Amino acid sequence: MKTLLFNGSPKGETSDTLKLGKAFLEGNFEPYELIDLIRMNVPPCRGCFACWNQTPGQCAQAGDVNMLLSKISAADLIVWSMPLYCYGMPSHVKALVDHLVSFNTQTQVVDNEGHTHHGVRGNQQAKHVLVSGCGFPDYEDNFDALSMQFQRLFGKESPMVLCAEAPMFSASQADIVTKPYLSLVQKAGAEFAQIGKISEETQLLLSKPMIDPELYRSICNGHSA
Repeated sequence: MKTLLFNGSPKGETSDTLKLGKAFLEGNFEPYELIDLIRMNVPPCRGCFACWNQTPGQCAQAGDVNMLLSKISAADLIVWSMPLYCYGMPSHVKALVDHLVSFNTQTQVVDNEGHTHHGVRGNQQAKHVLVSGCGFPDYEDNFDALSMQFQRLFGKESPMVLCAEAPMFSASQADIVTKPYLSLVQKAGAEFAQIGKISEETQLLLSKPMIDPELYRSICNGHSA
């Protein structure tokens, strides 16, 4: 199985969210290729649609876009690991996502739920997993936009690990709560490998904050607990 781990954090290997992405794939027991998107040369999509007409499936711009599109097209599993930025994707991740239009055709089709999509070019076989962390202690109302966009892109059944209080992964004092959470993420990866999804029980546990939200806010605001 060809597996990609896209690190969407500008912090590279020190990313809190990347710890989650790696834990998921450790539970999944699959070797993977790690790609730091912040290091890639991915210019914004110009909406020229050359990838539909002049160079089908290929971006007309220079840079790393076509190399990344080739890796995506050949992958079986892609884990998109990214911090939550203003309730959505970091801009350098969104730049690559915009180029996924290269996998589409101009033809419009309607799915079983009555939604209009563009036709798909070739055999896009990869399963996609979203891993995201945010700096707030609240799970609800923070990940809504990102999760909806990911589901529209890759399907409603796409697994997601959405973690509140993610900055605690950089604090060794928080190991008592972060290590059990990472073990839970590994379990989610193992479940996905075995049954193709994350169980409802594990999903519920993943959505809970690691410490009391009031305590977390107090620490973030520089107050003594």
